[in-house]
Amino acid sequence: MADRVDFYFRQRVTEAELDLAFALLEKADRDLAADLNIYGIVSGAVPAPHSPVPDLTVDLTAPGRAYDNLGQRMFFGTGQTVDCAVDLVGIPTDVATVGNERWLGIFLRFKRQLSDPRTDGNSQQVFFRRDESFELVVRQAPEGAIGVAPKPALQADELLLCDVRRRPGQTQILVADLDTSRRQAFVFAQGTSVAVTTGTWSILQPLAATVQAAFDEADAELRDHFTAVARRHAATAIDYAPHGFVGAGNVQAAVDELIDDLATGAVGSSGASRVGVDAAAGAPNALPAGSVKSQLAQLLGFLNTHVSAPTGAHNAAAIAATPHNIAGTNVQSQLQEIVTDLVATGAASPGAGLVGVDAIAGAPTAIAAGTLRAALVTLLGGLNSHVNQASGAHAASAVSVADAGANLNATNVEAALAEILDAFEDDHFKGNEANAGQHRTIHIPSLGGTKALILDANASGTASTRLRIYSDTGSIWFTLNASWDGTQWVRDASGTFCGAFRFARNEIEFLHEDSFAATFTTWTRTWRLPMSSTVNSAFELTGTVREVGRIGMEWTNSFNGTRTVAGGGGVTFRNRFPAAPSSITLSVNSASGGFAGTPSTGYADRDGFGFFSYQSLAGAATAYWFGSYTAIA
Repeated sequence: MADRVDFYFRQRVTEAELDLAFALLEKADRDLAADLNIYGIVSGAVPAPHSPVPDLTVDLTAPGRAYDNLGQRMFFGTGQTVDCAVDLVGIPTDVATVGNERWLGIFLRFKRQLSDPRTDGNSQQVFFRRDESFELVVRQAPEGAIGVAPKPALQADELLLCDVRRRPGQTQILVADLDTSRRQAFVFAQGTSVAVTTGTWSILQPLAATVQAAFDEADAELRDHFTAVARRHAATAIDYAPHGFVGAGNVQAAVDELIDDLATGAVGSSGASRVGVDAAAGAPNALPAGSVKSQLAQLLGFLNTHVSAPTGAHNAAAIAATPHNIAGTNVQSQLQEIVTDLVATGAASPGAGLVGVDAIAGAPTAIAAGTLRAALVTLLGGLNSHVNQASGAHAASAVSVADAGANLNATNVEAALAEILDAFEDDHFKGNEANAGQHRTIHIPSLGGTKALILDANASGTASTRLRIYSDTGSIWFTLNASWDGTQWVRDASGTFCGAFRFARNEIEFLHEDSFAATFTTWTRTWRLPMSSTVNSAFELTGTVREVGRIGMEWTNSFNGTRTVAGGGGVTFRNRFPAAPSSITLSVNSASGGFAGTPSTGYADRDGFGFFSYQSLAGAATAYWFGSYTAIA
């Protein structure tokens, strides 16, 4: 309820008394909000970078509702835009020192909107309507080093919507510059003020019977459970889906069953029969994939076969042998006697005289059946007879060439050599000519593959400058420090850049790779000149692009009085960006005295952007601004 006044019969009511009656009702309304702790931003007024092109303003969403600590209601029904270039008293918020930053605070405070002016009995103008309204206030804190710059102090009769960070040369406020960690949002009730009933609880035992204490106790129980300090599940309480030879339904039973099954030696279901193993290569024996038991059985069989065989791995001296044209009575002595006889070189009984050979037909020389020594004597005689002929070796034209195939047409050595020399002479200088040994022309047929290697040169001896030339169906590639393996590029020298030049019938392209990855399929940056395209006046870039250029404007107020003068222009990038730049930053080099703010940018695309500014100039005054831009895509 509100405080009241009691108007009485025939009272002459004054202006102050009428105002007091309404003021008491208004006070009761605000006291109710304050008593219920309705304080803060209820909804809306969410900050965002200005749209569509960010600048030094911040957009606030609508509708916005809030109550200050006096219970005064503030409301706006349409979106608001706050200029952060200056604070509430008109002082610029720029940051002057590189390496510093400055924090701004956007505050919402209550005010009256005066309207419906009327003239009272004293001939004074008064405003009959005094509606509840609001105003947005920008306050700035001193600039400081990045990370330690202070934020504006909170105000007793204002609500903080967000903090805004300013940086040197900044022309746009982006999402990363908005901080809502201190936003004074509405809290209906503190957790410590809401009671709970704990009488029937069996697990949670909060220190106090409040929502906040209950949440703290629940968090402590969950922390103990998740960190395994306490409240751990018993293995019997954790479900397990039966799988393979384990049929249990919980973790404890599954682990017990797994240990029992692996440890058992029961026939037909031993633990070894449940453990798998991959194939093992070997010669003469190999093991296929299966179980440990199956491979053990195979190994046992191999061993028994070897031990039971008459040719087991016994000592040769322990193996008896019947004498046969040799005197030894065991394998060891007989092998030694055979080796001794075969290596003998004595004229009476050489080893070659003990090895037989059957007859070998031939013309004009043939070998009769006999010993290997007799055959060697026949061959030596025939060779000496050939070498001792008066004419010596055969003429090259008399030596035939068989199976010349598709590469040679000649049928004898002399013609084949002539054919080879003719083919070599077509593309090379002969030894008796100038430039001996050098190529006249290099002829390369189709080599196939996704990129055929034409040249591989490492003349410098350094991997980072190894030159390769490739050809594919559409282009010729010149690469440094990169080779093509059929599906990707492979870096020669780790930790160094790769470069390339691609020449095609309709375009040329420069390529650069700086990620230092061992292999890659995409080049980090490219500069492509589309010679056959409709637009072909500049290189088109891909990858990270950062361009710095010059920009300026100047204008004069031709009127006698002060006027707001508009100026602007456009900038064309040196190369075509892959897309519209993500940010454009302007930095001043020189500006006329009294020039306000920094020119604004807009209408940006991959070819350039526009810029403009509005200045208030006295009559016949001139203003200028010259600086640089940094565009990043």
